Amino acid sequence: MKLFIIPSWYPTEIHPESGSFFRDRAYILYRSEMEVIIGAPVTHSLKDLFRYSPTNSIQEDFNNGLPTYLHESINIFPKMEKLFFKRYKKFAINIFNKLLESHGLPDLVMIHSSLWAGGALGEMLNKKNIPFILTEHLKEFLIPNEFSIFQKKIIHNTYSMASQILLSSSPLKNAISKNFNTFKPKLNLLPNPVDEHLFTLRKVPESKSQLTIICISLFRPEKRIDLILESFKNLIHSGIKAKLKLIGGGPLKHEIENQIKRLKISDRVELKGYLSQNQIVKELHNSDLLVLASNIETFGTVLIEAQACGLPVVATDCGGPRDIVTPESGILVKPGSVFELTKAIKTLIRSFDRFNPSDIRNSVIKRFGKQKYVESIKNII
Repeated sequence: MKLFIIPSWYPTEIHPESGSFFRDRAYILYRSEMEVIIGAPVTHSLKDLFRYSPTNSIQEDFNNGLPTYLHESINIFPKMEKLFFKRYKKFAINIFNKLLESHGLPDLVMIHSSLWAGGALGEMLNKKNIPFILTEHLKEFLIPNEFSIFQKKIIHNTYSMASQILLSSSPLKNAISKNFNTFKPKLNLLPNPVDEHLFTLRKVPESKSQLTIICISLFRPEKRIDLILESFKNLIHSGIKAKLKLIGGGPLKHEIENQIKRLKISDRVELKGYLSQNQIVKELHNSDLLVLASNIETFGTVLIEAQACGLPVVATDCGGPRDIVTPESGILVKPGSVFELTKAIKTLIRSFDRFNPSDIRNSVIKRFGKQKYVESIKNII
């Protein structure tokens, strides 16, 4: 089985965090003995103009045996999406033709997101009679009236040509079913996988002088790191001995640093920055619980990674987490409330004994493990 994977965004030197889960999933399929080839047309924001050296060439990377073809460009039309799309489509077609030239016809193409790779390649694939499946990940599907008329047209056209449309969570499936109901028969659930051989069960220490709370997130407005910091301050003031580790980075880093100083919790909070997967596993092994406070999530991969390590979680009921968090693995709270978040963390801390690390891990692997993901893809194919 030869599978071309075309992500709409992908890790690059200037944005190593972008779309890293697309790469991780591709490796899972590659290691299952599928012939997997990645072609990624990546467009950077105009804000990245001075961080990036433009080139018209397609970069080829064969590290770890997975053929990867990457084309990077700058969005020179940030306010004119039709012109942006025309230019992006040219780059996407060029990179797909490179895949055909180097590897021949695929049996199937998996495209991550209708905006914009699906829209760019759907017509070409149909003309060549190459079947493709589409996976959606954009949080905008969960927000009413978030797409422009032009974007809705692209989505509709892409859905009409796709063989199947795969969604990572039931809230995402329900939202797309409601807004693009013509395509209900094509919609299917395909939850994100966790690599249980990488995210291993941590050893729980017999005693600790303080708790370690971990948050793994991009520093963006919808992630609500501010709520986590406010809740953590409340925990400290209530007498709980704890420290907080923030892993990630992003546009709100400066605001987060200022909030930490303003709340006078600098001695209890560690900013770890962006870490590799191996480093994240190490940090999870040295933590006691994970907190996610987002306003919106299409899935919540950090939750299944933490649970694979045996950690209980506190998360907001903001979309995807509803499919992930069970009473045996953590607590769900309503989004946007410092009070509710603080209350849930305190409840979890008081009842640590009822969250069995091995049971948490076994449950998440059964539902989201590598084998489950590979079998689902093969069934779809």
